[in-house]
Amino acid sequence: MTTEYKQRATIASPVTHIADANQLALALGESSADDQTFGAANYQDAEGNLYAVASTVAKPVFAQLAGQPLQAPNHAPGVDMEAATRAQALLQINGGIATPNVIAVILSARTESAQDHIAVLGLTGLDGNNDPNFDPSDLTWSEY
Repeated sequence: MTTEYKQRATIASPVTHIADANQLALALGESSADDQTFGAANYQDAEGNLYAVASTVAKPVFAQLAGQPLQAPNHAPGVDMEAATRAQALLQINGGIATPNVIAVILSARTESAQDHIAVLGLTGLDGNNDPNFDPSDLTWSEY
């Protein structure tokens, strides 16, 4: 079986940029539900700054599309383009550890794990959990 989704993208949004990051996900994504990509800030860096993390498979054009001028997609004509553009300006692809001033993206082969990407970003899950699907508020596993 072949797929168009040949890469894995793990994205860390600082807590202060989650709303804008969700609008960027909606603008770049393929579903009207992509504005729910980033939920609770369940990760932290060494200084205690909080981040929401999402990890998904992506098409090879992801980095190119993320760097182009944004347009409202057919599935979300009401996307907040100002918020999406603010988030886009903060994107840093394969630039190293997450910081409060960037929306950090690790992009690699789809066979790499989200946990490996989270380690590269320099983040740890709250309560020591490093799975991007973990929700410590109810201590259950949720599907992404």
